[in-house]
Amino acid sequence: MVELKRYNSEKGISYKLKKIPEDIGSLGRDLNWKEYINDEPIAYVKIIDNKTINFHWYGFYNKKTKKREFEEINFNQETNSKEIVLKLCPN
Repeated sequence: MVELKRYNSEKGISYKLKKIPEDIGSLGRDLNWKEYINDEPIAYVKIIDNKTINFHWYGFYNKKTKKREFEEINFNQETNSKEIVLKLCPN
């Protein structure tokens, strides 16, 4: 990912896909990654404080079909929210 736009007023940053990931896994080998490399955001990160970050996944935008794909989040969570709360673990 690479930074697409910074929203200083809310301490947020949107990101886009810059290049084909190095580790694409078995599912990724069958994808046409060039269709996902564009200027549409794939994720948004908002800094809450120095120990908490909200991560929102939009999914990949397919410039050929003009639709979002892979919108589901593969993290194990207790909710179905698209927003993931990341917290710094104490050492």
